[in-house]
Amino acid sequence: MNENGDNISKIKARIKHLIKQRGLSEKYLLAHHILINASFIKMDGLAHGKKRKTPAYYLSRKIDGVTKLTYIKTKDLTIVRRRALAYKYYIQNLAKFVKISKEIEASFRELAILSLEVPDGYKWK
Repeated sequence: MNENGDNISKIKARIKHLIKQRGLSEKYLLAHHILINASFIKMDGLAHGKKRKTPAYYLSRKIDGVTKLTYIKTKDLTIVRRRALAYKYYIQNLAKFVKISKEIEASFRELAILSLEVPDGYKWK
């Protein structure tokens, strides 16, 4: 096989690998999730730099460009933490899915360039 043929084979193998990776992210994204679109924050300090005896937990989210904190009651801590963490993982998988999709597109464009065979009479001068 010539050099282009070797490169084409490598690109096709890379595309197949990327499609498999994207499929895993897609499977996660399509699964049923119960989410809270906020960040889970632990605060150990009080005003004036004093330490709390027990940490306080909050949900942090932007509303109209302003960060809002919502206190989490101890009885709701486990479920809220789980849902906030699920949202974090969901967003990370979405970003991974988009990144891999862009890599696949770039690989297909590279494959197209290597596959070009323009007859002599039609080449650009």
